[in-house]
Amino acid sequence: MKFFACLLLCLPFLSGCKERQDTVISSVANPSHTYRATVLVRQYYVDGKVDTSPTTYVLLDKDSGKSDYGNGAEFTDSQVVMKPSQCGPLDAQWVDDHLLKVICQKCGLALSAVGQHVSDVGSVQIEYDGFPEMSSWETAPGSN
Repeated sequence: MKFFACLLLCLPFLSGCKERQDTVISSVANPSHTYRATVLVRQYYVDGKVDTSPTTYVLLDKDSGKSDYGNGAEFTDSQVVMKPSQCGPLDAQWVDDHLLKVICQKCGLALSAVGQHVSDVGSVQIEYDGFPEMSSWETAPGSN
């Protein structure tokens, strides 16, 4: 019986199990504490090895006093503002109760390369600041 229990525990690892590790980078409430913006990095592990393309999530939620995300959980109650892969540091700052600024801190990713990103969530407007014209891997026209 112990053999079968061990086999069941090991089966996910033998079948190419993909695990997630979430790290909250920052979490800040708007001035009236009605909304909270959270920057979270999700790193994947495949067969125990680190995947080299983490995903950065900028999430918007009703404020409950803290960011409370279970490791690897889906963000069913959150609004995803953006979720770029292989992105450097991002930050979120509130300008006022209804204006959230997502700031690229040498993230190396042009806003055009981010993928889907929203300009508003309900009454909250989203601005993007500091994103370069071109991503770090792109070369300027005529620079060859």
